[in-house]
Amino acid sequence: MSQWNKRMKTGLTLSIIAASLTSYAANAKQPEWTINNLDQPESVVTSTDEQFIYISNINGQPMELNGQGYISIASVDGKMIHQRWLKGLDAPKGLAISGQYLYVADMQTLVEINTSTGKVENRYNAPNAKMLNDVTAASDGAIYVSDLLEGTIYRLQNGKFEAWFKSSALPHPNGLYAQQSELLVGSWGKGMNSDFSTAELGSLLRLNIAEQQLSTVPTGYQLGNLDGVIVTKGESIYVSDWLSGELFKLQGKERKLVLSLNPGLADIGANKQYLFTPMMMDNEVNAWKLGDF
Repeated sequence: MSQWNKRMKTGLTLSIIAASLTSYAANAKQPEWTINNLDQPESVVTSTDEQFIYISNINGQPMELNGQGYISIASVDGKMIHQRWLKGLDAPKGLAISGQYLYVADMQTLVEINTSTGKVENRYNAPNAKMLNDVTAASDGAIYVSDLLEGTIYRLQNGKFEAWFKSSALPHPNGLYAQQSELLVGSWGKGMNSDFSTAELGSLLRLNIAEQQLSTVPTGYQLGNLDGVIVTKGESIYVSDWLSGELFKLQGKERKLVLSLNPGLADIGANKQYLFTPMMMDNEVNAWKLGDF
């Protein structure tokens, strides 16, 4: 065997070993707690005082208007407080908190819930929407909502809910995170098939709010079929891949696989201590110590 072939074989072996060690490390971690017996949990968001988490439960087909969807409340240490705190939704997905209000993406409607009373105060309809998905609240009070299938980002501002951004470069926006003057957008990818797989994997993008300009986060290029996006206090970005069940951490110039879970890893959430993973197909939510990542 030539020296070149030997080097190639050695390099390939080392790459396989490194990949195996990374996968083993990602799978070796155990959650701090698990809440099970849920009904297709899609999103988790923390209350403003960080004492509670809200969990959206689709409870049916992802696009079914059945009135069986609901929101749960649990403590941050994993104890269910009220599983069906708010009922009567269709297929609730993304959640966001702004002040005392919880915003829920529910198919063609953005639902505004007063967390003090547990009552729906407003329903903002988007007649042209196909499946509203993730929600994020900006510091100026604007609420942004992605439509995975229709390829539009909507905005609620000053009581008006309307289509705000659409681009052929972003046919399937999913995860959203408002950060200063931009949105981080998790793209599902391009060329979506009937089973939600794609011809091209999605990337993590930055969308300048004022100029509506898109750019790619270098470490998030063609990362997966992206669902949840969060940023922690240490400026680490966590992104979930729904189809593979993989969770990535992006920080600086580094991209790291930190968890390999089951398919259905949906819209992740976090507080100062934990990262929350809603496992839509497993009907459970897990909490992981952020310090372990």
